[in-house]
Amino acid sequence: MRITGAVVRMHRSGPRGEGTVRLRVLAGAEVGRVRITLGEEDYRVAGHAHLVGLPVRVRGRLESRGGFRRLTGVQEVAPVQVDEAERDRLMKALQANAETAAFFGEACGPDCGE
Repeated sequence: MRITGAVVRMHRSGPRGEGTVRLRVLAGAEVGRVRITLGEEDYRVAGHAHLVGLPVRVRGRLESRGGFRRLTGVQEVAPVQVDEAERDRLMKALQANAETAAFFGEACGPDCGE
């Protein structure tokens, strides 16, 4: 399956190596978010796309484990070119989601949701 999504969270244990990325799904699946584990080069591609405000397109197999949706066997990580207006819309939507999450995180404390 091929999914297009905006990178909303990135994590890896060190400055190099594989890492985990969370995407807000824009197209390709009927789920809101997916987690993917990427090798070093694909993680770098996702990070660069995130910094410049572009979504990424990935191909893999959608699985559900422990309540989370994961894309496994990921291949073909590539930024998706969008026009300026669409890029601005995506950036505003991501910013609004981040502000909402920060508000609720502060409102319910550091252990909220764990």
